[in-house]
Formats: sequence, structure tokens, C-alpha cells
Amino acid sequence: MIIKQLTIENFGIYKGFHEIDLTVTKDKPVILFGGLNGGGKTTFLDALQLVLYGKQAKCSNRGMESFSTYLANAKNRYAKKDEQVELSITFSHSTGTETKEFKVQRYWKVAVETRDKVKVFCNGEEDRHLSQYWDEFVNEFIPLSLSDLFFFDGEKIENLANPDRSSELIRTGIENLLGLDLLSQLQIDLGNVERKRKSANIDDTVMKKVTFCETDISEQNTVVHELRTEIASLDKKASEYNLNINKSRQKVRNAGAHLIEERDSIKFELGAIEQKLKANQSNRVKLDAGCGPLALVTNLITQTKKQINLEKQATQAKVIEEAISGYEEVIKASLTHAGIDKKAFSKVTETMQSLAADRQQIAGTDCYINSDIAIFNGLDEKLIADSIERKQLSQEREELLEAQALFDKKLESVPDYETVQHLLNELAEHEVMFKNSQILKKQKQALLEQSTAKLDVLNQRYSNLLTQQSKDTFEQKRAIQVADHIGKLKNTMQSFAEKLVIENVEYLQTHISKKFHALSRKEKLINGIIICPTSFELTLQDNNDQAMSPSRLSAGERQLLAIAVLWGLAEASGKEIPTVIDTPLGRLDGKHRNKLINNYFPNASQQVILLSTDEEINGDYYKQLSPAICREYHIQYNEQQQSSAFTKGYF
Repeated sequence: MIIKQLTIENFGIYKGFHEIDLTVTKDKPVILFGGLNGGGKTTFLDALQLVLYGKQAKCSNRGMESFSTYLANAKNRYAKKDEQVELSITFSHSTGTETKEFKVQRYWKVAVETRDKVKVFCNGEEDRHLSQYWDEFVNEFIPLSLSDLFFFDGEKIENLANPDRSSELIRTGIENLLGLDLLSQLQIDLGNVERKRKSANIDDTVMKKVTFCETDISEQNTVVHELRTEIASLDKKASEYNLNINKSRQKVRNAGAHLIEERDSIKFELGAIEQKLKANQSNRVKLDAGCGPLALVTNLITQTKKQINLEKQATQAKVIEEAISGYEEVIKASLTHAGIDKKAFSKVTETMQSLAADRQQIAGTDCYINSDIAIFNGLDEKLIADSIERKQLSQEREELLEAQALFDKKLESVPDYETVQHLLNELAEHEVMFKNSQILKKQKQALLEQSTAKLDVLNQRYSNLLTQQSKDTFEQKRAIQVADHIGKLKNTMQSFAEKLVIENVEYLQTHISKKFHALSRKEKLINGIIICPTSFELTLQDNNDQAMSPSRLSAGERQLLAIAVLWGLAEASGKEIPTVIDTPLGRLDGKHRNKLINNYFPNASQQVILLSTDEEINGDYYKQLSPAICREYHIQYNEQQQSSAFTKGYF
């Protein structure tokens, strides 16, 4: 089924007549609608579902309204009283090599008891039979039970990742894909035949008990049905509460109210930083109180060392001067006595005088320090170690001051409790309502289990009563044989269905796992997905192949998991059905948005209709998706015309 055209007349925010071309090509399957909140995107999605499914449509904001009331309220408030509301959809449907074009018109006028009428045209001619029984025939095109796979709100489907909701969705998807719903109906019909055969042979006394038992079973069936309806309603409410919680949390975060809980923690951190700063200052004072300041006069220390060495040489020169003078006189006398050449003697004398002059110059050095060079032993190493420690303390102080400034800024951004109290109260209220709905659901589920068990007991009792039959006549024996054959046939069908489910569950869990990996930005977030073939519960496997609940995923990741489930089921169905997504990018981050833009939207179906706000598919996302876009429309409300309208082009 590929949608070609949708017309909307006086429905919701759309006043007057509006016609939208929805044809696509194989290489460009995407139709992009852009509109601000309240512009009419969700109304467009409602129109699509309402024209197809009528009172069974899962329209937004219908709540508990009767269908008649909903139809009356759905009329555009600016339309004239005598004007009717009409929705029509034109689509092509292929079976084998034959393709037919269908047009479905659903229209109504507001009255005391508003009722809709349906006309269905096949290849341009009205088909009265289809028109009369369209609510049944629509399931041949898009089964109502599978509509969640193809029409959904990207922002609301996170709840589908909940184990209960996902198992329900997977069960419905598998049963429809495999045609097990027909097997179930066949089993019910066979059961009725079996009961009729058996009841034909029982006497009046047993018949009365059978009648009473049938009454009890009927009443118990009603109880079970009502409980299931209540649980489904609670699931829907829980989904709405969950959505409200997410919106409230976003408001709280935008207002900074979430930091209130961190106020004490921030103050504690500031106190700890203050203590560390004091300790840092104390260590720096101790360091500066030692030999540290000497590092400031290194030139003076060098000069002092030089002076001490000179003074030491002067002292030594004074001590040896007298002894050397005596030695020199002895040497000169020895040379004279030996008759040394006068020229050589003169040269020796000149050298001795020069050396004596040098010694006298050293000995004449002014000595005012009179200290030992040993007082400077280890000073250089100590100054180097102190310098390193000083730098470390200085760096630590800078880091502490930066952290202090950061926490000061955080503390300043924490709003007063009174200014955000209403937001926190709103969030708390939604959380309480969600929690209460979950508690009530558990109570209802417990009652459902009890009622189902009681129903099983009644059915067993009923079956036992039917077996209390006479076997006297041929007809009676024949009836017993037929009933036995029916029982065996039912068991065979049940066994066949169970094996069929197991085979397809294995295929489906691999399929969904691949889809999730294609969407998630974390390649190693999970190893795989396991689906229980009896409960259809979906379990994630972490990197160690240990079971991991979907609740451990973030909200965005649960949204992707839900999309992977829908995508996997839809693709496994092999049905040519359009995918229509409202708020397609929801609360996803940039990387996950890229994954959806590049991997999901162009491949989700042969026809993909996206209803986006200006903050979702924009900028680079729009450029990336452009090659797959066949048509694009801008939905905009016009104050003068009191209606939203579709114009070609995007934002």
C-alpha cells in the first residue's frame, strides 16, 4: 500500500478543503512536513488514521470520549454549522502482478448523535460491498493491530521499550506476521464444534449443569475482558505520564532546579577546597621561611663563595711566605757558591721576585668574611628541591582556585527554591501518578491472573461435564469420535504454531539486534537481543552476554530500541506499507539523530512521511536527508484564514 493523496476538509485545525500529493519514487521515498508546535502535524497523522480505521483509530487527545463525541469535536470550530467534515485517502495496493487504486472517503455532519459514513472506490468505481464492510477489509491493507508499527510519535515510543509493552508489541507483530490470529480463530471455532458435538449426547440433568457452567464462563470471560481493557488503559495512561515526566524534567533542568538537590554537595566541595587552599598556603609559608629566600640572591652567594676561597688562599699565602723566603735565600746562596752564570742567576732571581709579588698580592687580600666554605654545603640541592616544591604548590593553588570559581558559579546558578517550587511540584505530581498507575496495574494483573485461573477451572469443569455422555447409539459414538478428532487437530495446530513462533523469534531477534546496532552510536552497548518464544519478553545482552534490562538504557537509547523493534517487525512483515512518524527526532542527541537521518529514514519503508518541527530536521540534518526527499511541505497557521494550510517547501 502506497498513499497517493490525502484530502482534509474542516477537520481539526484545517478549515476548508486541503489536498496533499503524497506520491513518491523508489529512490526518493521520503515526504517531509515541517510545522511548529500546534501547527497541525499531529492532526495530519490523526486524519490518516481516522479515515482508515474509523472508531478504531488511535487518534491523539481522544481520551475516553465516545466516537460520536470525538467526531463532533473534531470539526473545525470556524466551519459553518451546515458544512460537513470529510477525509479521503487515495492509495495503490498490489497483489501479485496486479495493482489497484483505492479511494476511501469518510465524512460526517455534526448532529445529536454524530455518525460517519464511508465510501470506497476501486479503480474509480464505487464498491458498495467494500463501503459497507470497510472496517473489516481495512485489515487486509494495514491490520489495525500492526498500525503501531507504521504510525507512531517518535517522542512517545520510548515506552514501547518497556519489557511489558515490547512483549505485547512483539506478540502482536509475530501473530499477525505468521497469520497465527487465523489459527487462534480456527481453534476457537473448532472448540465450539467440539462443544456442540459433546453437548448433543448429554442428558437433561447434566445439561442444566452445562448451562450453569456456560453462564459462569460467560461472566468470567467478561471479567477477564474488562480487566485486560483496564490494563491496556493503564498502559496508555502510564505512557502519557511518562511523557509528561520527561517534559517536566526538561523544564526543571532548563530552570536549573535540578541543582537544588546538589546545593549541599556544592557547598561541601567549596568547604573542602577552602581547607586545601589553607593547607597550601601554610606549606608555602613554611617553604619560604627556610632557605628559600636565598634563591633570590644567587649572585651574592656566588660572590661570597669566591671571597671565602680568596680569603682561604690569602691565609695560606701568609703562612708560607716566610718559609719560602728562607728557601729562596738558601737557593740563591747555593747557586752563587756553585758559580752559576750571572745571566742565569739574574733570571732565577727575577722569577722568584715575580712569584713573591703574586703571593704578597694574595696575602694582601682584604679578609672580612672569615668563614668556611662548608657552610654552603648542600645549599644548591636544597634550593633546587624547594623550587620544584614551590612550583607544585603554586600549580595546586591555581587548580584549587579554578575549581573554587567553578563551584561558586554553580552555586550562583542554583535558583531559589521558591522560584522553581511549582516545577518541582509538577514533576513530583507526574511521578506519583506514574507510580500509582504502575501499582494499580500490578493489582489488576494479579486479579487478571486469578480470573484467568478461575476461567481455566470453569472450562475444565465444562469439558468434564461434556464428557459425561452416553455411548449407546451409533450417532452418539460418531459424535464422540468427531470430538476426539477435533481435540487431536487442536493439539496439532497448537504444536505447529509453537514451532512456527520459535523459528521466527530467532530470525526476529537477530533482525532487531542488527537494526539497533545500526541506530546506536555505541557499537558495544549490547551484544544481542533475546526474545522469549512463550512470553515474548525482550531481554538485552551486555558485552559479557549477561541479561540487561532495557530500563538501564538512557531515554534516548530506549527510544532507539523501540524504533529498532518497530523497524525490525515492519521489515520482517514484508508488507508494502508507509511509515508515518510524528516528531521523528524527539529528544535524541546529535549522533543518534545522524544515525536516524542516514540509516533509518531513507530505509524505513517504500514510503516514509516525516512530521518535523524546526528544531528537529534542520541545517546539516536536512542536507543529509535531502537526497531521499521526494516532496516537502510547510504546515503553517494563518490567522486571517483561521486555518492551517500546506504549502510546498520546507522551513
